[in-house]
Amino acid sequence: MARELNAQQLWKQMTELLHKGDLKPPLWEAVDAVTPLTVDGDILVVGLEPAQMHHAGYIRTSQNKSLLQDLLEQVAGRRLDIRVISGVTVASWERIKEREMAGVEEVAAGARTRTIQKEARTIWRQGAESVMAIFTGTRARARGTDLARLMMEAIQKAYQVEQAARKEAPDDEELHDQQVNRIIDRIATYCNVSPTVVALEYLRYCRQRDS
Repeated sequence: MARELNAQQLWKQMTELLHKGDLKPPLWEAVDAVTPLTVDGDILVVGLEPAQMHHAGYIRTSQNKSLLQDLLEQVAGRRLDIRVISGVTVASWERIKEREMAGVEEVAAGARTRTIQKEARTIWRQGAESVMAIFTGTRARARGTDLARLMMEAIQKAYQVEQAARKEAPDDEELHDQQVNRIIDRIATYCNVSPTVVALEYLRYCRQRDS
């Protein structure tokens, strides 16, 4: 089992090694200003008072950070990253981790939402094409009874598309309302009637199916 690392001891031992070398004053001051807080996995977390955060830049530069990591590796026995935070308590680090985790989860949730929306939009797009194919696939559109039959067939198909899309993205009410009205408008255009007429028939059919 790997030994538990103590942040305070590691930083103290590393500082002693650092002072033996050719050290530039700004880095020396920065190292002395920080408060070692904890070793979290492969990260050594050190803190600075908010008013002292200007020291963080000297620790974070690639050259200085690499030097400090090399020295830490000598005393720790393994490679550690160094994280400088604003705050000098472990509680400060825990709050930062919580905020970062919340941010990661928010990004992940946003990605999931975009994926779901993309899938739902695909269903609507392909569904609209299949609804319109009902009209483009037949020439019997001159008589009123023919148009009525095609309209009802299109309404039934539109209902199936809406159910599939809502199942994929149940919370995206705005998307579904937008797309179903778009299909209704296209059906109305093909049938040469008002969209309100098609909408009434569509809502009537939905009530029948959902009852």
